[in-house]
Amino acid sequence: MTAFMVWNVGKKNLDSLVQSLVREHKIDVLLLVEFYPAGSGSTLSTLLLGDGLTRRNISERFGVFTRHGFGARMQPVTALGDRVEFWDWTPDQINHARFALVHGLDRRNNDDGTRRVFFRRIADTIGGFEATTHRRSMVVGDFNANPFESSILSSDGLHAIGIRKNINKTRRLVRLGDVDEDFFYNPMWRKYGQDAAMEAGAATHYWQNNQSSELFWHMLDQVVIRPEECDRFPEDQLRIVSTVGTVSLLSTDGSLDTTTGSDHLPVIFHWNL
Repeated sequence: MTAFMVWNVGKKNLDSLVQSLVREHKIDVLLLVEFYPAGSGSTLSTLLLGDGLTRRNISERFGVFTRHGFGARMQPVTALGDRVEFWDWTPDQINHARFALVHGLDRRNNDDGTRRVFFRRIADTIGGFEATTHRRSMVVGDFNANPFESSILSSDGLHAIGIRKNINKTRRLVRLGDVDEDFFYNPMWRKYGQDAAMEAGAATHYWQNNQSSELFWHMLDQVVIRPEECDRFPEDQLRIVSTVGTVSLLSTDGSLDTTTGSDHLPVIFHWNL
């Protein structure tokens, strides 16, 4: 079973925290969003070599590291601009999989329609791959949107929903359509606010603007899969991480401690291929 970790590190040099998480959770595939800029003084690639991980891409936005032996079995395929990388993964001679690593468009600079189009293009690209190969597909990263927002939930967006099947089917009919449409299953719905050690609504990113209605915690960092992959995706091993050893990534008031870590929390999950 392969252990993944995704973390938006906010362009901060968090080498020691990242290495500690890799060791503590025995991470095989490390996916970093908003990776450190050039000249940040990062020694992460050198540090992780000692833990059996090497960097697999040269992107300035993402850092993709895999354990030795993955090598040629995990390869970048294509990209959508600088915010989406598509990867093919061949764990063995029988199984094949793919994932899209995403840094979604932020709400401050992009309206809902633009953000829906962004995710629809990701879904369409994956659908194009699936038409000639297989449906072992995953989308992971900082979506810059909550699971219930239209860009993620709607059929003209990513179409990632909170149930594994619809009337025992892994596709669903949308009103006024004449064919069933593919959807992703989004297990992050089940994690939202479910950590008893944190405040209600706990997720991966904390933000509030003193408005009349506030969520405070936002589930921006997500992993979604095709429903058929549920048997190979143990949800009891899907975790939002708030401590690194004895170091807390939360402040005493229950929000994020951005002086210690990032303004996002890491997400760890396993994919059994």
